[in-house]
Amino acid sequence: MTHRLIRLAIACCLLATPALAVSKGGKLYIKQKDSKVFEKADPKAKVVGTLQPGEEVTWNGADEKNKQFHAVDTGKVKGFTLQANLSPSKPQAELLARDNGAAIDGKAFASSGAATKALNEAALKAAGKKQTKAELVKGIATAEGVAASVTVESKGGAR
Repeated sequence: MTHRLIRLAIACCLLATPALAVSKGGKLYIKQKDSKVFEKADPKAKVVGTLQPGEEVTWNGADEKNKQFHAVDTGKVKGFTLQANLSPSKPQAELLARDNGAAIDGKAFASSGAATKALNEAALKAAGKKQTKAELVKGIATAEGVAASVTVESKGGAR
């Protein structure tokens, strides 16, 4: 029974890709900075191009043998990139919001990975430190307090 549940969970994870939001030939966007495009679905293959966040690609499906690699085509570069580099929404919206003060698109912000990019050296150092239960509870309470202070505008942005 446990093995069946594990297999089901793995299958769900494999199927839960941004590419499912489009069919072959559909458009996806690059969400990671300096995303490599490989000649073959292999991390040791020749790099044929590097893409930047917000670049549009035509999605041509996951590789049959290595599902973490997906075939993409920009018109100039054709090859395979990691599934983690792809998003159904254009992540650039989050970057533009900083410059003009416009509301931030929550989905674009999440897909951009900006929250994880924001970790500074002090945060990374704290993350590596063992904490007591009391310290963890205090940190969670602080995070919940910050989350409670954020209000959502009608257009989906936070203020």
